[in-house]
Amino acid sequence: MSQQEPKVAPEEARSQEAWAEIGRRIETQIKHDLASWAGAMETDNWQVIGRRIEAKVRSGFATGVGVKPEASWDEVGRAAEAKVRAEIATGVGAGDQATWDEIGRRVELQVKSGLGNWAGAAPGDDWAAIGAKIGSKIEMTVQETLENLRAEGKRSKEGDPGQPFAEEDTPRESGT
Repeated sequence: MSQQEPKVAPEEARSQEAWAEIGRRIETQIKHDLASWAGAMETDNWQVIGRRIEAKVRSGFATGVGVKPEASWDEVGRAAEAKVRAEIATGVGAGDQATWDEIGRRVELQVKSGLGNWAGAAPGDDWAAIGAKIGSKIEMTVQETLENLRAEGKRSKEGDPGQPFAEEDTPRESGT
């Protein structure tokens, strides 16, 4: 048994053909534009155009990272990684030939030093000691802040002239 195609009204058939023609025109325009950009011919097939696009993109990346335009993606990737690594290494004060491990140790040392200095840790302290000192510093800061707020509240209630408002004069949001 063969299946028959469903009958389509003449106006529906014209509409479908019109849309098919629009699709063909769009494809032709896209193919023309991409072929022109990639240095291919409009008459080339999509496979040729695709290879030309890939080569142009790879060439642009290659030039951007400082390797020859015909370099492979592996060469481009290695050059890009080396460039990024050198820039990060220089940014953290390691030599531009530093390895990722050296960069990581340098970053860790800088973080430990910065946090450790703030918390009062010694240069040789490990992360556990630094963490404990950070916790103590935070607790101490919170405690001092609470004590200062309590003292300010007492002065405000006593009408301390050094305070701009007594508690009952403190502006409040409407509705409170």
